[in-house]
Amino acid sequence: MVGDRPRRTGSPLAESWSPAAVIRMAVRLDSGRRLREASICVHTVTIVGGCRRSSASEPAVIRPGTQRRAERPPAAGRARELAGRVPAARALVDRLDRAGAGPVDALARAAQVADARVLASIDRVGPIATDAEAAGATTASYLTLLDLADRAGIADDLDISLRLAAVGQAVPRDGAKIAHGNAAEICARAREVGATVTLDIFPLDAAEPAAVDAMLVTLSELRRDVPATGAVLRTGLARTVADCRDLARPGCRVRLCPGPARARQSAPGARRARLDRRGAFASSLGVLMAGPGYPMAATDDPGLIALTARLAMHVGRRRDSFEFQALTGTLGREHRRLAAEGYRTRVCVGYGPLRPARPR
Repeated sequence: MVGDRPRRTGSPLAESWSPAAVIRMAVRLDSGRRLREASICVHTVTIVGGCRRSSASEPAVIRPGTQRRAERPPAAGRARELAGRVPAARALVDRLDRAGAGPVDALARAAQVADARVLASIDRVGPIATDAEAAGATTASYLTLLDLADRAGIADDLDISLRLAAVGQAVPRDGAKIAHGNAAEICARAREVGATVTLDIFPLDAAEPAAVDAMLVTLSELRRDVPATGAVLRTGLARTVADCRDLARPGCRVRLCPGPARARQSAPGARRARLDRRGAFASSLGVLMAGPGYPMAATDDPGLIALTARLAMHVGRRRDSFEFQALTGTLGREHRRLAAEGYRTRVCVGYGPLRPARPR
């Protein structure tokens, strides 16, 4: 799709270049050579190497950066520097950043983690929309982000984490209708560019039956037109195993997250709680793995990661028929290993007006 487009020629600062092309060039040319090392997290990406690799046979090595070249700014900073020289690009970046810093950074990080053969899920962390205008603004930001990612060549296999309350679910009047319309527009655009959308709930509402029901109803409606639309389920709720059975359908994407840990427990209590969390995760994951859908195991727990791999092997799943996801946005040792071994692996990249929350 993107690869079939004619290659642009000329100066990257020419007026004929699109804003996305300028940002893409900044990502590729940030340090002048191939990517050697990067420290990847939700808030910062320290570049101490160069641009993306052009050969899949040369795996990138990602490990915590211990030094930083003072003469080279991070990729996102260089993107803004270059974009500022092109009026069209400057206007687009200003529009993206009006609500808060981050969209350009998120796309730069998505391109950078691809060098480690890791996919990205972009999560716009913003407030709940309490009126149609705020919901429309959030929707417009997602559409612009998808368009920019498409023109920059990084939309394929990109995932968008979409909280329905951010696009109108909580609007007092006709909230469900507004959220459905906005989400449908985002899902349709994502399908056009090769990306996916995963519906989510704000963490404080994750245990509310009404919020989960509303998400699942919207999911069912959206999948009629965009079957690749997915949803987040959290273990630890009495209903989660049953919800997994309902969603174990052909092509249905389900991101399974472990339930929240209880704070301040004694050592025996903490151990029991950890075992309970693993047991709940295993029960739900087993249902998804045995079904015809597409499970996404979102966990940083080495024990649950090993369990996921064993379950996949037990039911005969190919490594491209499910995926591992890092919860925190940090590409840790386990997920780097999984990606190197050929498992589909994804990391969450957060941006937006609010600071990303800790893992759900």
